[in-house]
Amino acid sequence: MNSACSPRSMSLGHLAAFLWVFLAATGVAAASPASMTLPDHPPMRVLIVSDEVNPHGLPPDQLTQPGEIGPALANSGVLNVSAMPESVLELPTNAIAEATIRLQRNRQDPTAYDVLIYFAHRIPDGPDGALAQEAFVAAVREFLRQGGGVVVFHHGIYRLPGKESMQTLIGGEATGAVPWNTVEGQAVINVAPGHFVTTHGISYAGTVQYADPASGIPLSTWSAFTNVPDERYPDLVLFPGPGRREILFASNYSLGDGTHVLGYTRREPDWAGTLVFYQPGEHQPQALGPGNNLQVLLNAVLFARDSLFAGTFE
Repeated sequence: MNSACSPRSMSLGHLAAFLWVFLAATGVAAASPASMTLPDHPPMRVLIVSDEVNPHGLPPDQLTQPGEIGPALANSGVLNVSAMPESVLELPTNAIAEATIRLQRNRQDPTAYDVLIYFAHRIPDGPDGALAQEAFVAAVREFLRQGGGVVVFHHGIYRLPGKESMQTLIGGEATGAVPWNTVEGQAVINVAPGHFVTTHGISYAGTVQYADPASGIPLSTWSAFTNVPDERYPDLVLFPGPGRREILFASNYSLGDGTHVLGYTRREPDWAGTLVFYQPGEHQPQALGPGNNLQVLLNAVLFARDSLFAGTFE
């Protein structure tokens, strides 16, 4: 996910996955993995914008790819998806104009989306790509103003040329090398205990002594789990700005000063909606398979949909 990496050629199967539309019955399915859980919640609609990059040469069954996030959420058995058509819809970055149109639907329109998941490391290809990207960013900002939720997942926070305005909206960016560690992986430290996203349904195997004064995290013993393998973003930085940010997850691997933000919530003064960011997501079996990382993503989707509703379960 750096500028030296180009997306892996897409197979016809992956291209077809972009056109995937999932229609689920209203309500929470009875059969679900034991580790997946969500409180009862109203039906929702989720729009996903995604693309692929494979700097570590992972095989398809190891790499989180477009067309996989939607089914992972809908098939979790615990996300209450609206029975309307296109209620979990995944579009490629090159179709960002279509996503923009959908985000601009009136919030009272029953076909409006509740949550956008942004899993795009680049802007659209082509001579009009930059214009399409700026129109999309404007639509996302208005979506947040009107109460829509946004989940920035994994390489959505990585900056390539043309993404500058999106990074401003996200409130941070990752640049530079993204090391792939198969030995220690990456600790995921819960620095917001009791928060819905970090707490609901997540199992922490150990504890870690950690502090990041620059991010407002005091020295304490925090709960943590570890992803092995995992991709690290050592050059991720947060932007100062208006509104409120709460750091959710951090890591302590020994690159830079040893403090690394892995997740946060963000809300600007004129937003009625909330943005949630979560970084771990390269390794498909642990990112989207039953377990802590998928639970974090499910929690983030519900919290972004209605942080006040989700907050009643903290």
